[in-house]
Amino acid sequence: MISAENRNLDARRASSLRASRKLAVFIFIGGFIASLGGLMLRAPDSSGSAMAGTATTGTATAVPPAFTSLFGQEVRLDGEGLYRRDSVSFAAQERAQDLVTLIFALPLIAAGFLFARRGSFGGRLLFSGGLGYFLYCYGMMSIGTTYNEFFLLYVALFAAALYGFILSIYAIDADGLALACGDRYPRRSAISLCIAVGLFLGLNWLGRIVLPSLLTGRPPAGIDGGSTLFVQAFDLGILVPAAALSA
Repeated sequence: MISAENRNLDARRASSLRASRKLAVFIFIGGFIASLGGLMLRAPDSSGSAMAGTATTGTATAVPPAFTSLFGQEVRLDGEGLYRRDSVSFAAQERAQDLVTLIFALPLIAAGFLFARRGSFGGRLLFSGGLGYFLYCYGMMSIGTTYNEFFLLYVALFAAALYGFILSIYAIDADGLALACGDRYPRRSAISLCIAVGLFLGLNWLGRIVLPSLLTGRPPAGIDGGSTLFVQAFDLGILVPAAALSA
């Protein structure tokens, strides 16, 4: 017989899942707009470079400007589209991330949404994983992308993904999941994957920071026009510990 406490817990989980699904609808629509805008939008002027500070003469447009970073490095701006004020390197990474979001992340969260609605444990894990991607992606874009017209959309997506992720994790019945998996779950493979991901990210980023920066005083590779290593902060502060704890 199911106790009143268990019924209340199940009701709270169901309520959390419904709330996370509502947030996921906003995330899907907002993520589609943000990623498509990053790939397709151009600046209000014809070239997209005037707002980035590029000089124009008649019909000819000058090369996008360069500036000297806080670390004394010359950094050239992209000068095109939504990421016109970002460096060429950062803008390329942001557009690549937008492409991944359109092709993989949006279908992933849509599939997780549908399967989770049917009560599938696999669907709920897929759904939470999709929300985790958007949390990571738009958390970084909120603080790392140079200010543009979509800034408030990035912040809204970050907030929605954060609370949606928390609610979706709470909605998972851990005991039921363990029973559903049983001995079929490839624990060793999952542990090996988590360890490999944690070691790869940790050693890769620490190798780029400790040797060139802390030991020689040179700016670390990849800082480009930024003031700090926000990607590495997210990876070393969130992903590496999460991989280690999961293993």
